[in-house]
Amino acid sequence: MEFDVNGWAEGRIELAAPGQGWSLLSPEPEARIDEHRWAHQARVFFGAELTLVQKKAYPSGATPMADAVEVDVARVSSTSRAPSRVLVLTVPLDRAPLLRAAAAAGVRAIGGRGFDALIARARRAWQVREPPVAGGDARAPLVVTAILAAVLLAPVVPPGEETIFGVKGARERLQRLGW
Repeated sequence: MEFDVNGWAEGRIELAAPGQGWSLLSPEPEARIDEHRWAHQARVFFGAELTLVQKKAYPSGATPMADAVEVDVARVSSTSRAPSRVLVLTVPLDRAPLLRAAAAAGVRAIGGRGFDALIARARRAWQVREPPVAGGDARAPLVVTAILAAVLLAPVVPPGEETIFGVKGARERLQRLGW
C-alpha cells in the first residue's frame, strides 16, 4: 500500500469480508485518525503503547474519503515490548454493505439491546484486519479494535461470529485472553 505526503492511503480502499477482520461502525462521518487520542486511550484504558506507522496530516481540515494505516501496538507491562502491527482501514458505511448486513444480523442475534439505534446512526466503517501484519501477539487486532471502539464510540462486529458488542465486550474478551 502506498501513502501520499499527508500519510493518506493511495488507491482504492476496500474492506475485506466481515469474517476477515474486526469491524466497527462509527457515527462520525470523517476518516480522521488522531494518533495522540488513540495513543492516550491505549495507554490509560488498555495498558498498551500505540503508534501509527504512517503519520497523518490534515491540511486545511480536509480528510480523505477512505484511508488506511498500519498501527503498532504492544502491552505496556510486557518485558519485551516488541510491538505487533495491524492494518486498519476505513470507508464510508455506504461502501460496506456486507458489514452493515453483518451488524444487523448481530443486532438480531442479541435481541437489539440498543445496538439497533447505534447501527442506525452509523456513518463510517472501520476494520482491523486479522491476522496481524507483523509481530507475534495474536491479540493485537482485538486490542486495536477495543481502543477504536472507545475512541469512536463504535459497536464491534467480530470476525466469524453473529453478534455485536461495545467497548465492554471487547474488554471482557481481552481479559479472557490475558491482556
